[in-house]
Amino acid sequence: MLRLEDLPAFTRTDAAAFTPPPRFGSVALDSFVAHVPSQARAKARVRAFAEGCGDAAAAPPWWRRALRRRPSDDVRPGLYLDGGFGVGKTHLLAAAYFLAPSASKRFVSFQQLVHVIGVLGMDAAHERLADVRLVCLDEFELDDPGNTLIVKTFLAHVFARGGAVITTSNTPPEAQGRGRFNAEDFRREIQSIAARFEILTIDGPDARRGDADGRLMLPHELPQAGPALVRTDWHGLFSHLRRHHPSRYRAQLEVLGGLAVHGAERLPDQNDALRLVHFIDTLYDLRVPLWLAGGEGAGGEGAGGDRLLDLFDASYRHGAYARKYDRCASRLGEVLREARALAPEGAEAPRLERAASPAGSP
Repeated sequence: MLRLEDLPAFTRTDAAAFTPPPRFGSVALDSFVAHVPSQARAKARVRAFAEGCGDAAAAPPWWRRALRRRPSDDVRPGLYLDGGFGVGKTHLLAAAYFLAPSASKRFVSFQQLVHVIGVLGMDAAHERLADVRLVCLDEFELDDPGNTLIVKTFLAHVFARGGAVITTSNTPPEAQGRGRFNAEDFRREIQSIAARFEILTIDGPDARRGDADGRLMLPHELPQAGPALVRTDWHGLFSHLRRHHPSRYRAQLEVLGGLAVHGAERLPDQNDALRLVHFIDTLYDLRVPLWLAGGEGAGGEGAGGDRLLDLFDASYRHGAYARKYDRCASRLGEVLREARALAPEGAEAPRLERAASPAGSP
């Protein structure tokens, strides 16, 4: 059985790290089921946009001319998919990646992009990520002034080289940064980013929401053994997460067959809560099974109650990062549902087959 301290400690920056993760590694636009009119409109628009992202030599003249137009023109080089949780935005984004008739494309999450730029530097990140025909950027979110300037510079380079960008977000462009930093001081930067994008709003129910309102597992539901399974308690998990930059979580999770954690309780510290959000985002994308149980109290609830949102203290859960915690609870619900189906009632955890990604170098 693996231990947390056995996991690798490096940031993935190889080419395979910039493709759709295993959860979305084989999706197609045709398999996207539209439940409401806005989803149908988004599906059609994503298809047209992605099909226009061919290599420059093969791209039709009207598309090359469109990319050179000013942001105020009707056709813009960016497509911004704004909507709630579980409405299919990442499915559409990954499908656009596979549909685009170009080998020059990258798929990257917003936090992954910021971390990789920090590791490689802006020039090297431009070479690996920005000098391409299409960038698919998941979970666009301006957390602080530094990220705002970094992303503005990156996107400006993509567009200046004739590239296109499709991005997803739970927050409309004009509300980015609000409540997290003095967004008014960066209004010009935020507006310059928004001006390059056509904005599509996607409605619909959260397909995962029933699970997000569910419960943590009971201690006896956790598997006792399994291929490449790590067992730890809540405090051990956070001791590990604090020692490692979130950019390392992907490489660490890729070697796991599953993670079983007991003793979950409410997080009083927002820094730990944000670490958990990024950890769950990464685990969700990679389809790594997670079994998460509360303490040994009544009903196995632990100190935080058994609702997934109760892991986050109300003092910050309803604040500037509320959407992050809602998304985390939504994704965590789906992850726990999948884990229950894999190893019910404490059985040995089976190995979950998922698309393999070659390991990068430190």
